[in-house]
Amino acid sequence: MVKKDDTLKWITIDSKIVSTIKSAINAALAYENKTKGTRKLGITGEVGEALVCNKLGLRLMLDTRSEGFDALDSDGKRVEIKSRRSESIGLPRDAGRTSKFSEHPFDYALLGLLNQNYELCEVWRAEYNRLLPVIEKQKRKNPSLASFKSVAKKIFPPD
Repeated sequence: MVKKDDTLKWITIDSKIVSTIKSAINAALAYENKTKGTRKLGITGEVGEALVCNKLGLRLMLDTRSEGFDALDSDGKRVEIKSRRSESIGLPRDAGRTSKFSEHPFDYALLGLLNQNYELCEVWRAEYNRLLPVIEKQKRKNPSLASFKSVAKKIFPPD
């Protein structure tokens, strides 16, 4: 369902969208299987954003490029979401990197870690002011998972 306020447009991740995402995941896994793991559909970012929004009750932005962030929380805070999927059993290695952060400000970032079957296993939250120095240390603005976690708190699953 598309909703908007004066300037922003977003969708709420409902059961129909989750079902569509699961279909995309099944197609991606089948494709990887048919290509013996050598080819991937490249859906991790989109799937991760939707799964994190669904899990945490966030509103997914329709146009992240013009807005500069991926979601809004219930307080209207701007949320940047990064996702990383493991290509083997377990979670992605901490040496892996996030995708590039844009120059746009946000209130906080979430890192969704997916297992090899695209299941959301962990979510880490880092406040913008704590994460910005970590991002700026990287020439490509893509910190390692370990660096992100060093200034973040795991919020899912709860300890």
